[in-house]
Amino acid sequence: MCGDNHSHEHGHGHHHHDNDFTDYKDAVKAYRESFASKEDVMNHAPDPAVREMLKYMDEQGVENCFDRFDKQKPHCTFGLAGVCCRICSLGPCKITERSPRGTCGANADLIVARNMVRSAAGGVAGHGARAREVMLTMKKAAEGNVDLPIVGKDKVMGVAKAYGLKTEGKTIEALAGEIADILLEDMSRTVPGTHKTLKAIAPAERQKVWEELGLTPISSYHEVFEALHQTTVGTQGDWRKAMDHFLRLGLTFSMNSVVGGSIAQDCLYGVPRRSTIKANLGALKTDTVNIAIHGHAPMMAMKVIETARTDKFVKMAEEAGAKGIQFYGICCSGLSSMYRLGGVIPLSNANGSELVVATGALDLWLADIQEVFPGIMDVANCYKTVVVTTNESNRLPGAEHIGYKRDLEDLDKLPELAEKIVTRAIESFTNRRDVKRHIPPYEMEAQVGFGLEVLSEHFGGSVEPIAKALKDGRIRGIINLAGCTNTRIVFEKAIVDIVDILLKNNILVFTNGCASFPMAKLGYCRPEAREKCGDSLKVFLGDNLPPVLHFGECIDNAHAVGTFATIAGFAGHPIKDLPFAEVTPEWSNEKGVGAALAFRMLGFDSYHCVHAPVQGSKKVRDFLYGGTRDILGSCMNVDPDPQKVAAMIINDFEAARKKLGWA
Repeated sequence: MCGDNHSHEHGHGHHHHDNDFTDYKDAVKAYRESFASKEDVMNHAPDPAVREMLKYMDEQGVENCFDRFDKQKPHCTFGLAGVCCRICSLGPCKITERSPRGTCGANADLIVARNMVRSAAGGVAGHGARAREVMLTMKKAAEGNVDLPIVGKDKVMGVAKAYGLKTEGKTIEALAGEIADILLEDMSRTVPGTHKTLKAIAPAERQKVWEELGLTPISSYHEVFEALHQTTVGTQGDWRKAMDHFLRLGLTFSMNSVVGGSIAQDCLYGVPRRSTIKANLGALKTDTVNIAIHGHAPMMAMKVIETARTDKFVKMAEEAGAKGIQFYGICCSGLSSMYRLGGVIPLSNANGSELVVATGALDLWLADIQEVFPGIMDVANCYKTVVVTTNESNRLPGAEHIGYKRDLEDLDKLPELAEKIVTRAIESFTNRRDVKRHIPPYEMEAQVGFGLEVLSEHFGGSVEPIAKALKDGRIRGIINLAGCTNTRIVFEKAIVDIVDILLKNNILVFTNGCASFPMAKLGYCRPEAREKCGDSLKVFLGDNLPPVLHFGECIDNAHAVGTFATIAGFAGHPIKDLPFAEVTPEWSNEKGVGAALAFRMLGFDSYHCVHAPVQGSKKVRDFLYGGTRDILGSCMNVDPDPQKVAAMIINDFEAARKKLGWA
């Protein structure tokens, strides 16, 4: 019998395995053929500024991520399907019809599952690293070891109450310090114990589900540690148990990396405030010192902006011949500072960053962590833009480094470092007078800074009117639109196409992170965009509310979830039963895996135009694309065609409404 099995595996024994290799190869090849080209983006990107800058860079012979994506074609079938394993050096192994198992005996199901676990762990670490830095900064500020005020006093009091802390006779700083310690404990706990943030924040219905499934995490550090342990050679051999840890990582991402990070930022810097800003490349100025804020950790960016606005540096800029100092936002650091400090103009998410540099308008590019493509250095050198890195985790060859130490022991030097950076920007302005500028003439007003507090105030004290409109059908459903952009599909087009269809069908949109950039740039975040809506949503919004509510940066998913949960409370049903969804059409990295998974853990279905690398395992694919419905009340839905994704969302919302007995 053993000999028969052996001969089957080397002959025609693939019929005994669960995966049909021909099917997955054909499916992946068909998917690969749908990938966009640079020419597609140049012709069909919804933002005219993007189309113009791609043409301009082409004429200048300057490379960007769209060129590099085309040069990668055809993309690796095994990588796209998730059936390539390089965890150990017995390989690398790839699963094929001829070799259905790796050298160690791992089959496609196990390899795909392990790869997804590692990807989810990367997402937890990505947002978690940023969250940890803000938590430590908050702790240092509370203890007086760094000169930063605790701005979010109301938030501190609200969180202290949620945690059950005694507040009487304590200063805001003392309470902020206690909160920081709880957040850091949940981040780094090694001895199993109560996950305090989860216990204080998560809906009781969800906590019961997670406990029954055995998915309650110990801490971020432990679960990422365990992910790497469990997926190392010869450890976890059961694909389904590996997927349990995948789910656990989604919960960890939600409660630590996002909710924990959001609590720290809101306590330290205050909650978002509604304001109207300019967006897109046409808002670039030619007579100011121009500084781009790029990345995800807000500490340095916030201090640099505050420093640049002091009389000393305003005067220094004027003496250099500039009409002031202007800031622009790339990715999340730009969004975070935009709605807290004002006057920051959002320009692009990560995939468009090189296009922004190629305008020649930026004097200094301030980069902290994550989604800072190494390719920006080549473009920056072409246009004499000074790139300054601030974090030891994100160094770029050829960039100048002005930052704090990796252990954050010198955070008290933030003012001194910020002064160096602003001075360097003014120097760069004087050195770049001969650089040619190319600024596409497209700009747009956008309202930003929405959240539960802002919406409650707008509706006279609570968001109950949203719940009533949801129940009576004026609003057919609500989505959270988030996620990155992806070169596999035409830049930002899936985001725009889906939103256009949903608005016409009276579905309200919350947005944050990279997906929010096309919404702000193209006019969806202003009240006039109600003309894009169906009749009942248009009437509900009135004259003063946009149909796409900009919640801020990517970890402001936490603000969105808080708003969804409050609406669900007024509606009288758990999130999993309501016409709510997480929509990340163009997600592209490990944090995107974590974000969509985190929402599914909370009971939201997630919808995408980009496949996860799971097509090589029917078991893992079926588990994620439907099998989690029974245990979580939610699943993952994917189709590369945005029209079909929008149709899925509408159909699923109508089915949910019918099940609830709503109009």
